[in-house]
Amino acid sequence: MSFSRHGRSIGSGTAVALGMGAAAIALLAFGRTVGWDPTWRAFGVTPLQPPFFDMHVINDYAACASKGVDAYAPHACSGVNFNIPPTWLWLGFLGIDGADSLWLSAAIIAIAAIVLVLLLQGRCWSHGVIALGAAISPSVMMGVERANLDLLILALVGLAALMYEEKRAVRACAALAFLCCGVALKLFPMFCLSLAVRFSRQTLIFACALAAFSLVYLDLAFKYILLIRQNVPTTFILSYGYKAIFLGIDHVRSEAGLNPTGLADTWVPVSTVVAVLICAAFVAVKSFRNRREFCLVDTSTAGTAFLFGAGIYCGTYLLGTNFIYRLMFLLLCLPQLQDWQIRRVEDDKAVGIAEPGLLGIVLSVLWLNGNANGHSTFLLLPQLLNWILFFCLTAVLLSNLLRTWTGPSSRIANLSQEGHVPQLNRRQW
Repeated sequence: MSFSRHGRSIGSGTAVALGMGAAAIALLAFGRTVGWDPTWRAFGVTPLQPPFFDMHVINDYAACASKGVDAYAPHACSGVNFNIPPTWLWLGFLGIDGADSLWLSAAIIAIAAIVLVLLLQGRCWSHGVIALGAAISPSVMMGVERANLDLLILALVGLAALMYEEKRAVRACAALAFLCCGVALKLFPMFCLSLAVRFSRQTLIFACALAAFSLVYLDLAFKYILLIRQNVPTTFILSYGYKAIFLGIDHVRSEAGLNPTGLADTWVPVSTVVAVLICAAFVAVKSFRNRREFCLVDTSTAGTAFLFGAGIYCGTYLLGTNFIYRLMFLLLCLPQLQDWQIRRVEDDKAVGIAEPGLLGIVLSVLWLNGNANGHSTFLLLPQLLNWILFFCLTAVLLSNLLRTWTGPSSRIANLSQEGHVPQLNRRQW
């Protein structure tokens, strides 16, 4: 009885915060006693040296650039190439170098963790446990182990979702500022244009403003973007994207002594993308015409975060390949996914089997893409799940766009024929 009362008093945000704190303590303790590499491999992460490798690379290149070295020249200041926007090179002019990597890594990890707790709070402790499981998945922990800058971008996008309100211009402008900052730091928050799925005057203005800033920034930094594209490896190793499965199959064939197919460089990957997009559009249109509603995205903070996370996943998937730590943006989808589960328990007839299925796919993608020996291992199942998730999220975005584009009156008419009008409220639109 006492445990039950305490369980009910502990919310999802508290569960996530306590779990993250415990994970951090365990990592630090075992890292000192067992060693850095074995500890992270136990979490399903392929570690790199030195610890917080990606932050070291940035700071080393920033320090070199402050001395006049061309940071985008191959291996100019490190064993890996510099492949992020030049904004980060300004750190060198502030006197920051590799020696500052530890505290900078701790700062961005802490900021990302705080934002996630704020997004995930407000539900029961069991939802917090599920969210914690996603947050400590190998894909996310790979970003933590390397102190990758995606953590900071995740925090900025999460803050934008927390700030955004359609009817309050000041909060919308603050959210836009966070996303524009993210675009300047790492480009892909531009895919948060997916907010336009709500198809209102406010969201269209917001999306147009974000698109305008992104286009201006892309124009100003175009020569650097070409260099970044050259410096980013296209590989199956610990990666997701529409080319990853074809690169991985060639790797498996090479290990078996067979000639690679070279399909990754043909029309096949792009044609597969087109086919999946057509199928997603077909499902969205058919469900709309048959008045079958699924995955209705709220106008709440949870709904905004879902649109941002889904947009970034689908947008980055179309880039070809991305390292799997970028899957951390799927964490933004969790609040909405969990709200759907709450409504399903409450017997909301607008929630069917698609919503728990989507949650299961997201959790599977986060957990199965990681590998303790990922530099030499290719797994087919995670790549298939990545394709399925790309299809599902695209279908969800398109179906919600169709509903909002036709206007609330159409939805009321549809639901009135099914006797669901009394269940309508602003959060379901």
